[in-house]
Amino acid sequence: MHTLRAEVRALREQMASYSAQPPVATDHPHIVRVKNVKGGEPIVRGAYVTVRGIVELTQQGQSPEQIVEEHAPLLSLAQVHDALSYYFDHLTEVEQYIREQKEALRRATRLSREIARRRKRAEPATSRRKTVANAGRR
Repeated sequence: MHTLRAEVRALREQMASYSAQPPVATDHPHIVRVKNVKGGEPIVRGAYVTVRGIVELTQQGQSPEQIVEEHAPLLSLAQVHDALSYYFDHLTEVEQYIREQKEALRRATRLSREIARRRKRAEPATSRRKTVANAGRR
Protein backbone atom coordinates (compact mmCIF):
# COMPACT_ATOMS: atom_id res chain seq x y z
CA MET A 1 0.00 0.00 0.00
CA HIS A 2 2.88 2.35 0.85
CA THR A 3 4.40 1.83 -2.63
CA LEU A 4 1.11 2.65 -4.34
CA ARG A 5 0.83 5.90 -2.38
CA ALA A 6 4.38 6.83 -3.34
CA GLU A 7 3.64 6.11 -7.01
CA VAL A 8 0.45 8.18 -6.91
CA ARG A 9 2.32 11.05 -5.24
CA ALA A 10 5.08 10.89 -7.87
CA LEU A 11 2.50 10.86 -10.66
CA ARG A 12 0.73 13.90 -9.18
CA GLU A 13 4.03 15.77 -8.96
CA GLN A 14 4.80 14.89 -12.57
CA MET A 15 1.37 16.07 -13.72
CA ALA A 16 1.79 19.30 -11.76
CA SER A 17 5.07 19.95 -13.56
CA TYR A 18 3.31 19.47 -16.91
CA SER A 19 0.59 21.94 -16.00
CA ALA A 20 3.29 24.36 -14.91
CA GLN A 21 4.73 24.03 -18.43
CA PRO A 22 1.93 25.28 -20.70
CA PRO A 23 2.09 24.59 -24.43
CA VAL A 24 3.89 27.24 -26.46
CA ALA A 25 2.08 28.12 -29.68
CA THR A 26 3.91 28.05 -33.00
CA ASP A 27 3.12 29.73 -36.29
CA HIS A 28 0.89 26.72 -37.10
CA PRO A 29 -2.48 26.40 -35.34
CA HIS A 30 -2.27 22.66 -34.53
CA ILE A 31 1.44 22.58 -33.60
CA VAL A 32 2.81 23.43 -30.15
CA ARG A 33 5.87 22.85 -28.02
CA VAL A 34 5.79 21.82 -24.37
CA LYS A 35 9.01 22.01 -22.39
CA ASN A 36 10.03 18.53 -21.15
CA VAL A 37 7.49 16.77 -23.42
CA LYS A 38 8.98 14.82 -26.35
CA GLY A 39 12.25 16.65 -25.79
CA GLY A 40 10.68 19.98 -26.66
CA GLU A 41 10.04 18.89 -30.26
CA PRO A 42 7.04 20.37 -32.05
CA ILE A 43 3.98 18.19 -31.42
CA VAL A 44 0.36 18.11 -32.51
CA ARG A 45 -1.73 19.92 -29.90
CA GLY A 46 -3.67 17.44 -27.76
CA ALA A 47 -2.33 14.34 -29.51
CA TYR A 48 1.31 14.53 -28.35
CA VAL A 49 2.44 13.09 -31.70
CA THR A 50 5.63 14.71 -32.98
CA VAL A 51 5.86 16.47 -36.30
CA ARG A 52 8.97 14.34 -36.86
CA GLY A 53 6.96 11.16 -36.37
CA ILE A 54 4.35 12.22 -38.92
CA VAL A 55 7.06 13.17 -41.42
CA GLU A 56 8.84 9.83 -40.93
CA LEU A 57 5.58 7.97 -41.58
CA THR A 58 5.08 9.86 -44.85
CA GLN A 59 8.70 9.13 -45.81
CA GLN A 60 7.89 5.45 -45.29
CA GLY A 61 5.07 5.79 -47.80
CA GLN A 62 2.01 6.36 -45.62
CA SER A 63 -0.57 8.87 -46.82
CA PRO A 64 -2.01 11.49 -44.45
CA GLU A 65 -5.28 9.52 -44.49
CA GLN A 66 -3.46 6.33 -43.42
CA ILE A 67 -1.74 8.22 -40.59
CA VAL A 68 -5.11 9.52 -39.38
CA GLU A 69 -6.55 6.01 -39.52
CA GLU A 70 -3.55 4.58 -37.63
CA HIS A 71 -3.78 7.22 -34.89
CA ALA A 72 -7.58 7.45 -34.65
CA PRO A 73 -9.16 9.14 -32.81
CA LEU A 74 -6.17 11.25 -31.73
CA LEU A 75 -5.38 12.92 -35.05
CA SER A 76 -7.50 14.69 -37.62
CA LEU A 77 -6.57 15.13 -41.26
CA ALA A 78 -6.19 18.87 -40.66
CA GLN A 79 -3.67 18.20 -37.88
CA VAL A 80 -1.61 15.86 -40.07
CA HIS A 81 -1.58 18.36 -42.93
CA ASP A 82 -0.61 21.14 -40.50
CA ALA A 83 2.26 18.99 -39.20
CA LEU A 84 3.47 18.47 -42.77
CA SER A 85 3.10 22.19 -43.45
CA TYR A 86 5.17 22.90 -40.32
CA TYR A 87 7.81 20.51 -41.64
CA PHE A 88 8.10 22.32 -44.97
CA ASP A 89 8.21 25.71 -43.21
CA HIS A 90 10.88 24.46 -40.75
CA LEU A 91 12.75 21.93 -42.87
CA THR A 92 16.20 22.34 -41.30
CA GLU A 93 14.89 22.02 -37.74
CA VAL A 94 12.75 18.91 -38.34
CA GLU A 95 15.42 17.23 -40.48
CA GLN A 96 17.83 17.72 -37.54
CA TYR A 97 15.35 15.93 -35.23
CA ILE A 98 15.11 13.10 -37.77
CA ARG A 99 18.92 12.77 -37.97
CA GLU A 100 19.20 12.79 -34.16
CA GLN A 101 16.52 10.09 -33.87
CA LYS A 102 18.23 7.88 -36.46
CA GLU A 103 21.59 8.28 -34.72
CA ALA A 104 20.04 7.44 -31.34
CA LEU A 105 18.51 4.32 -32.88
CA ARG A 106 21.89 3.29 -34.34
CA ARG A 107 23.56 3.77 -30.95
CA ALA A 108 20.85 1.78 -29.17
CA THR A 109 21.16 -1.05 -31.72
CA ARG A 110 24.95 -1.17 -31.33
CA LEU A 111 24.64 -1.16 -27.56
CA SER A 112 22.03 -3.90 -27.63
CA ARG A 113 24.26 -6.09 -29.81
CA GLU A 114 27.25 -5.44 -27.55
CA ILE A 115 25.26 -6.43 -24.46
CA ALA A 116 24.14 -9.63 -26.20
CA ARG A 117 27.76 -10.46 -27.12
CA ARG A 118 28.95 -9.83 -23.57
CA ARG A 119 26.23 -12.05 -22.14
CA LYS A 120 27.12 -14.80 -24.55
CA ARG A 121 30.83 -14.59 -23.63
CA ALA A 122 29.96 -14.57 -19.93
CA GLU A 123 27.82 -17.70 -20.32
CA PRO A 124 29.58 -20.76 -18.89
CA ALA A 125 31.05 -23.10 -21.51
CA THR A 126 28.92 -26.03 -20.27
CA SER A 127 25.76 -24.00 -20.81
CA ARG A 128 26.85 -23.20 -24.38
CA ARG A 129 27.56 -26.89 -25.04
CA LYS A 130 24.09 -27.83 -23.81
CA THR A 131 22.51 -25.20 -26.03
CA VAL A 132 24.46 -26.40 -29.07
CA ALA A 133 23.71 -30.05 -28.26
CA ASN A 134 20.00 -29.29 -27.82
CA ALA A 135 19.92 -27.38 -31.11
CA GLY A 136 21.38 -30.42 -32.89
CA ARG A 137 18.55 -32.63 -31.60
CA ARG A 138 15.79 -30.54 -33.16
